[in-house]
Amino acid sequence: MLLANMQGDDREPDRGMGRKRQALKFSLSARLTPLISSGGSARTVSNQIILILPFLLILIAGFGSAGLAMADGDSLPGTMQHTRFISYTPRGFSVVGGRAVAASESGIRADLKLLRQFFDGLITYAATNGVEDVPAIAHEMNYRSVVMGIWDPASETEIQNVIRAARRYPSLVSAVIVGNEGLYTKRYQPADVLKTMQRLKKECPRLAAATSEPFFLYFQADYADFFKVHDLLMPNVHPIFEPWFSPAEPIIGVNMVLNVVGLFRAAYRLPLLIKETGMPSGPAAGSGFTPEGQGLFWSELFSRFPVSAEVGVACFEAFDAPWKSAATRNAFPGDHAEEAFWGFFTAGGEAKQVIRALPELDETRR
Repeated sequence: MLLANMQGDDREPDRGMGRKRQALKFSLSARLTPLISSGGSARTVSNQIILILPFLLILIAGFGSAGLAMADGDSLPGTMQHTRFISYTPRGFSVVGGRAVAASESGIRADLKLLRQFFDGLITYAATNGVEDVPAIAHEMNYRSVVMGIWDPASETEIQNVIRAARRYPSLVSAVIVGNEGLYTKRYQPADVLKTMQRLKKECPRLAAATSEPFFLYFQADYADFFKVHDLLMPNVHPIFEPWFSPAEPIIGVNMVLNVVGLFRAAYRLPLLIKETGMPSGPAAGSGFTPEGQGLFWSELFSRFPVSAEVGVACFEAFDAPWKSAATRNAFPGDHAEEAFWGFFTAGGEAKQVIRALPELDETRR
């Protein structure tokens, strides 16, 4: 079984994890947009896949037997081993009452100046609402690599912003992530992602392209051919959303992440960058999440993660975001207070204890 012994200890694995996770919490970036289909049966989902399958196969065939053409030089797979990435949402960005508040250029500049002391790679989630300014500012500050995100694969604004940045900063903008957990939440279909990837590869042949989904989707037969035509894999692996996880045992969460890496390496012959993982540091009251636990998770992961030219892990995420808890409650009833505390820095820009877990950044690798 693919999910066997993923906790890295002797407990009985949860072979229904993928289905159970749909009723649990999952990473916020996928939750901010209401689900198109929140309660469909497995039969309904299968029927939807069957309806789009012919178009999907045509698109995959269009990429050729080798899949998406792998970019050379300064592409993400070429720099992954020597770049410390962090997922970044500007502190000036928020979602209030279901509406996005755009980030300012000055705010992004302040964020990136702070982060540059510890990181030389950035991963974004969108290319609009001010976030499209990140590559230009990162270029000024001598970042090594920027992975641009597209939140909506059908957004012409986001597509054009990525093309423009990739052409202007070809040695900096190393990859694009077309969508984030939108297949899992049914915001769009695989064919939508592939169509945008194909267009971006035509416009910017050196740009590596992928999407990002919860890790278990990559091991479902319905999606295997879809993921195999990507330039690389960028899954989200969050132990805290599994039913067996306890904040008091962060090491068991690390074991799971490492075991999932092994599963990916066995199932795919593609570079792998774990785009999201980690533990929040709070809230202090009742959650069990602490700054010490967050620091221990990352310290253990850094010491054991098998970094290579083909395998890497990004830090998640740059800053705490107090607005995320309320935004999540609007779509998913319940207490989601921990969503405000994923950052390596507070919302005020103060470094948390987890920063001490970071190995020294080697600027000589540039």
